[in-house]
Amino acid sequence: MIGSAVDRALDAVAVTVGKGEEWLLGTKRATYGIAVVRIIFGLAAVWFLLANFGNRHYLWGDAAQWMTPLERNGGFGWPFTLFEGGSDPTILTVKVLVVLALAVAFTLGWRTRVVAPLLLICWVSLIESNPLYGDQSDNIFRILLIYLCFADLSGRWSLDARRRARQEQGLSRRLWPRRFTPEGLRRGAGRLGILIHNLAVLAVGAQICIIYVASALYKVQGEPWQNGTAVYYPMQVGQYRPWPWLNDLLSANPFGVLVVSYFSVFIQLFFPLMLLRRGTRVIALLGVLGMHAGIGVIMGLPFFSLFIMAGDQIFIRDSTYQAIAARARAAWDGRRRRPGAAEPDPDVPPSDDRPAAAHAAPEEAPAAPVPTR
Repeated sequence: MIGSAVDRALDAVAVTVGKGEEWLLGTKRATYGIAVVRIIFGLAAVWFLLANFGNRHYLWGDAAQWMTPLERNGGFGWPFTLFEGGSDPTILTVKVLVVLALAVAFTLGWRTRVVAPLLLICWVSLIESNPLYGDQSDNIFRILLIYLCFADLSGRWSLDARRRARQEQGLSRRLWPRRFTPEGLRRGAGRLGILIHNLAVLAVGAQICIIYVASALYKVQGEPWQNGTAVYYPMQVGQYRPWPWLNDLLSANPFGVLVVSYFSVFIQLFFPLMLLRRGTRVIALLGVLGMHAGIGVIMGLPFFSLFIMAGDQIFIRDSTYQAIAARARAAWDGRRRRPGAAEPDPDVPPSDDRPAAAHAAPEEAPAAPVPTR
């Protein structure tokens, strides 16, 4: 009896290990989710740079020398020192434009294996050169981008994916022809790439879960969160009131404040457990996305919300993204096939003197197929 129980336990362990091995080495996971993370990160970075481009000299240039006593570059050394100590106005403008170009290339998925590390270095150098301007969104961006540098960022919805597809079809040349690489080496490199990509996905997911659980555990230690009034206080701070009338409207409902306070704690605390089943995973993702959308709009913290919401996208299955893309494509094709003008009314006579039959184009016979060899 004991022996059979041990055999069943070993079989269960073997099945679990086999599933884990298949998950890590079978194929690349969350390819669409990683692409969405890349696009949101890139668009948010472009938005940030454009929004602050007019104040670049005051924030990061020679006009920022007023904060020299506080400047420590965030404790980062080389190579994250490109913006340290300010720059000449012309040189600073060129540097910011380079970062902007990298962010655009990153968004479009162009040469991401090179662009992603360069964007990481330039972004950290830019943000950490001003100790008063960064917030937790920059930490999230930096940490997740470190992991994403090891993932296949351009596997979907990118210029790199389009280029690889054209190469597979023979429509464009490869920089290094495949015939110069042995088949065994190509197969081994492919499996290694799959493993590294999936480990990067696991790292991003683990980091998101750690952020949520740690945030919830810190919250439950505070008395305002315990009595359900914590959400009220930040909405009364002037810096977090971009829409004062909206903050007053929401904070005027004590029951709503109580529900939102408790909901934000529970959805973050149990987020990792809710990911284990599909039904609860949908609730968890909708809950955290709604919470961060509210933070971005009501409290005026769009970049923090966008960066953390981007990381949540890897928990959405590729099949879900494929279904959404298929529906969007079908809707678009339906709109394109829709006739642009209404059918003519048979009761209305033609507008000129020609007979009605002359207005109808003669129906052509289908063309015979052209023989090919």
